[in-house]
Amino acid sequence: MQRTILSLVEKYITLSGEAPLMGHPAYLIRFSGCNLDCAFCDTPYRNEENIRISAADLIADIQAHTHEYPQLIILCTGGEPLLQKYRQALIYIIDKLPRLQFYIETNGTIPVPETNRANCHYIVDWKAPSAEAGVPFAETNLKQLKHEKDCIKIVTGPEDLDWAKKTIACIKKSNPQLPVFISPVWGKLSLSQLAEFILTNKLPVSLSFQLHKLIWGAHTRGV
Repeated sequence: MQRTILSLVEKYITLSGEAPLMGHPAYLIRFSGCNLDCAFCDTPYRNEENIRISAADLIADIQAHTHEYPQLIILCTGGEPLLQKYRQALIYIIDKLPRLQFYIETNGTIPVPETNRANCHYIVDWKAPSAEAGVPFAETNLKQLKHEKDCIKIVTGPEDLDWAKKTIACIKKSNPQLPVFISPVWGKLSLSQLAEFILTNKLPVSLSFQLHKLIWGAHTRGV
């Protein structure tokens, strides 16, 4: 497994841009490739293969960065880090670094691997209709996710608000304590509008937004 070659778009130190650790220092590792082509995807370069690295070398790379900056979390994103070609190697890396906290951002259409690893956290998207993902949410994830360490994130446009309300109710019915974060589609729905929607409907969610875009701009890469 240590010789497995992984294709990455990029990797760099940044601040976590969204829920649940918005603003926390992170070592972001962006895996190449995705099974979706969402209408408002903000990573059009998601299929680039700019780095090819073995699992063993990526472990060493993570160790070097966290030795210099121990507060870093490891943020695995994409693309889609749970594509079949990455799954086993990713779990292998997590198992080899048990003292580090790994956060895996996944698009929700792929069942998350069953794991009780305390250092493995899933941030699972539930794609809104306006995303035009074309693949449904894997609803087995609702029971699989652990409320003490995982969460669901919804990114909504103004046309998705009724859907979002129903989806939040569905999540809470299935897994009542599972944290849910809701974010606006950048440039389509204002924070004040989304805040008003949450409070008016008394929704059991937390507001999130893309902090990195606010700090560095919507189209800046590598931050």
